[in-house]
Amino acid sequence: MAGLDRRDAAGEGPKAEVAGAVGAVLWVAAILGWWLSQPEGQGPGLLVAVLLIVVPLALIAGLVSTLRTLREVRAETARLHDALDAARAASTAVPVRPAPPSEPMHPAPAEHQSSLELEDASDDGAELTIEDFLRALNFPDSADDVEGIEALQRVLNDHEAARLLRAAQDVLTLLAQDGIIMDDLVPEPPRPDQWRRFAAGERGAATAGVGAIRDRAALTATATRMREDAVFRDAAHHFMRTFDRSLPAFGEFATDTELEILAETRSARAFMLLARAGGAFD
Repeated sequence: MAGLDRRDAAGEGPKAEVAGAVGAVLWVAAILGWWLSQPEGQGPGLLVAVLLIVVPLALIAGLVSTLRTLREVRAETARLHDALDAARAASTAVPVRPAPPSEPMHPAPAEHQSSLELEDASDDGAELTIEDFLRALNFPDSADDVEGIEALQRVLNDHEAARLLRAAQDVLTLLAQDGIIMDDLVPEPPRPDQWRRFAAGERGAATAGVGAIRDRAALTATATRMREDAVFRDAAHHFMRTFDRSLPAFGEFATDTELEILAETRSARAFMLLARAGGAFD
């Protein structure tokens, strides 16, 4: 994407941390040397010397921590943009549409291949698998994640799925601006039965476990931004509606294992975080 700063953040982080460590060591050495060089009984007390050491060290640590957070935000944002850019560049952009209801959309259990049959506009037929859908919802790990990009490319050819992915990209990017990275949020073990019931439209206590993100800091920051930032709130609600609309068709064909994988994707983690922060599972 034009204008996006894509410098190698991974290389900047160590530089900042090394500089911080060197600066801290030099500062401590300078203060200790100065304190020890004072005539006995005339120099500052031990408490003053400790404060002269501790306060600047705390400032250095805070600066390094802030730089690390900025690096993670830039890396996450660049990863999302690069992955989608690579997929779009490789895509033939041929629209696809779901197969008519009269055609089987899932093979018999004995020959289960986790696939949804799709046809392209020329009726030549194209297959979009559940595995592709799950890979796309997790987004490629980087521009070098060939399998992830190929799956994303195929899924982007479906209009409904592409709408979901773009909505997910928007909220993941906005969340990253607050330092909230989906890889850092570890949900409670997924419950396929609850996800299946949630996908079927059931709400309330019986499906509250779907909101498996419990990170208090992330929830508080997300809830605060949803209240105060209208752009973020609109993007979050659009994504949650789009994700929610995609669940019934997915839940109809997905196995328990596939529902567990779904719950671990970055998009699903964003959904759980936003829905719980918005009080949907209370």
